[in-house]
Amino acid sequence: PKQIAGAIIIVGVFIAGAILLKNNSSPIKNTQKTLSEQVGVNKTEFTQCLKDIDLEALAKKTSASAEKAMIGIPANEKGTPYSVIIGKNGLKTQIRGAYPKENVQKLIAEVNAGKVTDIYTGEITGYEAGDHILGNPEAKIMIIEYSDLECPYCKKFHETMKEIVAESNGDIAWVYRHWIIHQGALSKTGASECVAKIKGNDAFWKYIDLVFGLMNPVEASISQQL
Repeated sequence: PKQIAGAIIIVGVFIAGAILLKNNSSPIKNTQKTLSEQVGVNKTEFTQCLKDIDLEALAKKTSASAEKAMIGIPANEKGTPYSVIIGKNGLKTQIRGAYPKENVQKLIAEVNAGKVTDIYTGEITGYEAGDHILGNPEAKIMIIEYSDLECPYCKKFHETMKEIVAESNGDIAWVYRHWIIHQGALSKTGASECVAKIKGNDAFWKYIDLVFGLMNPVEASISQQL
């Protein structure tokens, strides 16, 4: 699916206002802890990091990375999630949208077999220092995903990817890279980077799991929720 085809513009560098999203079983309501506290991040350190982080620079950096990855794709066909499958054999193919699990597995099998139907022609080279990775950087298959923390399709694909990695017996690694499309995702992206900076890679993955659970509008400030 090419959802979001007409909305591929980073709206700006504004922190989300009073409306944020959460699921019906609110982690805030049930635990009285923010999402960052739930993954072990010190509230004082987190608050300071949010004040210090340069959201404009973060938006520019993530946008440049995504555009480089999608060279050759028409602007009106770009959207999240967007992923590239990279094999140790050097072959690459792309996933344009929230493909079902069986479709992703079929593409992985093509790469492993050395018979790729849709050869990737962008400029992704593989894992880079500082990437958020789930799995071994030396895995047989690397899947690099560009995702937006307010994209419902990204949330769906996130669950698919978790299953694929868990069932791979270590043969598949997953790299998560931000591509900020929705305005409200910028503040969440900054918050997730603060979690990674303060608490590390494992906390980052746990944190974005929680953030993807934020889907129903509620009135709460960014500091109360994240």
